[in-house]
Amino acid sequence: MNSTPLDNRDDYYIWTNNLTKVYGTGEKKVVAVRGIDFTMESGVHGFLGPNGAGKTSTINMLIGAISITEGTAYLKSKKAGTKEARKFIGFLPQDPAFYEKLSGLEYLTYLARLNLIPKSIAEQKALELLKFFDLTEDKDRKIKTYSMGMKQKIGLAAGLIHDPQLLILDEPTSNLDPLVRKKIIDYVRKISKNMSIFVSSHVLSEVEQMCDKVTIINKGRIILTDSVQNAKKWFSKSTNLYVIDTNANEVFLSLIKGLEIITNAWIDEKEKSIYVNTGDIEQFQKEIPKLIVEKGLILKSFYQPESSLQDVFLDIIDKDEGKRNGFQK
Repeated sequence: MNSTPLDNRDDYYIWTNNLTKVYGTGEKKVVAVRGIDFTMESGVHGFLGPNGAGKTSTINMLIGAISITEGTAYLKSKKAGTKEARKFIGFLPQDPAFYEKLSGLEYLTYLARLNLIPKSIAEQKALELLKFFDLTEDKDRKIKTYSMGMKQKIGLAAGLIHDPQLLILDEPTSNLDPLVRKKIIDYVRKISKNMSIFVSSHVLSEVEQMCDKVTIINKGRIILTDSVQNAKKWFSKSTNLYVIDTNANEVFLSLIKGLEIITNAWIDEKEKSIYVNTGDIEQFQKEIPKLIVEKGLILKSFYQPESSLQDVFLDIIDKDEGKRNGFQK
């Protein structure tokens, strides 16, 4: 594993070195996070992994909710868990809890005062955030009467009340209907113009819309950190997958199936185009146009499709699990 640079950790919003979390001792010992090293620069950074991968444990160490067993973590030069680091971040947990007998305005004003914001400014800041999240008309309603979507908005507002430089979100769209999820994504995009955001989510299509970079973790170990675009390009190239559409796809499929350079070929039931995997990209790109001309067919399209972040995630996790199983055997 490549260690993170020690001499410039102040340049990063999140910097970890050998970050480790162990629960229990002896036979009951569980290693949730296994010495991870990663950095986050400015922007929106996604943190992905299957259930039990170590995402929540990592986040809880970063915000100081649980102790670090081994290693270190810094938030823009501030040691994770310290008072200075807590001032630096805003946080929305997966299942936020509220003082539900308070109204939205009362709750946000109260949090502002807890953050030592002067009384003369606290209510104004609360009103501004309520307006930003389209909750002005509901500002005097008790939070216990709010819908799930409204509570999620209040949770976001609570994380922003003290003007943090880094906002950490743990599953911000979980248990929300599609319309509310879209609104939350829109809010995150707007917020990201003024601060950096670290977001953990299972909804990969949403991460793809929100994030500039992603880190994928599995079984407590980081297996990828890269930009979303680079990860997708890497996957597309690694699969050697192409899509071909002609005026006679059934005929053309039967022709190319006999070529040695073709490892797999099929017609997609929905798109009706031909999907092809090849073992020799350069030869494949030469042979296909030549074969179409020789057979007098019409080529409608010939391209390498862009993979989704979900494609990348599933492939990486599958390969990682395969390596682990092979090692165990």
